[in-house]
Amino acid sequence: MAVLMAIGSAAGDPSYGSKVLPYDADESRALSAFSSAPVFAYSDANIRGVFDISDPVYIDVDPSDDAVNENDVRLTPFGTYPAGSQVRLGDQDYGYKLTPFGIGGMPGAQLVYFDVDGDGAYSIVDPVYLDVGPEYGRIDAGDVRITGYMTLQAGSRVRDSDPDNDKPAPVLPGLLCFMNLNGNINSGGWAIYDQGDRIYVDTQHPFYTVTVNDIRLFI
Repeated sequence: MAVLMAIGSAAGDPSYGSKVLPYDADESRALSAFSSAPVFAYSDANIRGVFDISDPVYIDVDPSDDAVNENDVRLTPFGTYPAGSQVRLGDQDYGYKLTPFGIGGMPGAQLVYFDVDGDGAYSIVDPVYLDVGPEYGRIDAGDVRITGYMTLQAGSRVRDSDPDNDKPAPVLPGLLCFMNLNGNINSGGWAIYDQGDRIYVDTQHPFYTVTVNDIRLFI
């Protein structure tokens, strides 16, 4: 029970970083694919030229612009903006340069999980992370908690002294999808992701449907 409570905890709002449980109100609702795949990216907050634990991390929904833009989602807090919040025009970080993970020969960031119950598969008790290196396949300092672990909140960064540091972390099968709340579509028939739409980590078949163990990335 304590593990389930930790997984449901969030930074700023109970929805962010929580997992879908049986009979939740959003279970079985339809999800949409992005017309172009979003990427994980960071803003070099201290202008060191390298990614470090102080740099905020985002879902960049329009990778073509290399900047924090409207409706990007903060995976870590920035200033007074909590993890899971959508960027709006005029926010302090609006327009900041973004650097996608995976450039310059470095492997891209990937979603992974810590197999807490040791059953060899992703399950409801397993916390999820964004593995940003430098060692891939293990949780280490600088990685981002996508769900909470114990008393450590979703949106927080792993530190060397944390109990989940240095744990093995296999890749999480899944993709980023969104709930198209206003039903907007473009001329090509693609759902339009915009303000208020809700991003999920869609973790299992049937894909493009909210299922148990999917993860909410919104507040």
